[in-house]
Amino acid sequence: MDVEGRMSRTERRLDATLKIVQTGMKLLVKMQQDSRESKKEMREFKKEMLDFKDEMREFKDEIREFKEETRRGINALIAAQMRSDARVDRLVAALRMRSNGHSN
Repeated sequence: MDVEGRMSRTERRLDATLKIVQTGMKLLVKMQQDSRESKKEMREFKKEMLDFKDEMREFKDEIREFKEETRRGINALIAAQMRSDARVDRLVAALRMRSNGHSN
């Protein structure tokens, strides 16, 4: 083999190696960009999830307050009904006493 043939083959190999390295570098740069974008998206997603958690916590607090207000309202209605029942019972008892001839 002559020197020019070897040089030509070596240059072709170097060109092929250069193309492989260039392609690899392009892929590496693209992967780094994708990685940065993915990290950014993950940060945004985490922030959204934290915001959602805060909203859910606030919603649960509102539900808890509503349930407590409802419970207090129901208990107040029950107490009022019991007072009304007691008044009616006293009125019925007074009417019975009158009808049995007892007058005050």
